Amino acid sequence: RDIHDLKEQHPQDKSLWRWAVQVQRVYAQAKAFCSDNPRQRLRARGRFERSLLAVCAPFCGDQSAAQRVLCERVRRHLSELFVFVSNPDVPADNNAAERSLRHLVTGRKISGGTRSPQGTDTKMKLSTLFGTWRAQGLNPFDTCRQLLVSPQP
Repeated sequence: RDIHDLKEQHPQDKSLWRWAVQVQRVYAQAKAFCSDNPRQRLRARGRFERSLLAVCAPFCGDQSAAQRVLCERVRRHLSELFVFVSNPDVPADNNAAERSLRHLVTGRKISGGTRSPQGTDTKMKLSTLFGTWRAQGLNPFDTCRQLLVSPQP
């Protein structure tokens, strides 16, 4: 998304557009990779990390490059970017996490949020509980009611 926004901000920067294609190519190759062999997955992860770093390295520290900030972010977080290659249980994107929060963000924008830090804290804790119960296949209403009527030690 940040690359897309950067391209919109600098539509005439051909170097930026070439860089964006290279980054997207590395990501697409990483997403397409599959192997049942853990060693092959680990080696592939290293290859993708090195490829992305090679694409970004020329722009790190270059104050005139529009993609400098993103390249420096890639360098800082490189070890986190291709976990999905070595661990097939990890999704290649965070879309599920973003979707799970969307209703909270929409509600905050419509209502203006809570009126206190304590209210925000309570709302977040309840959202976490109800979201976890839903993810576990439990009925949040029934589970909450059971929690409230159960004797606490």
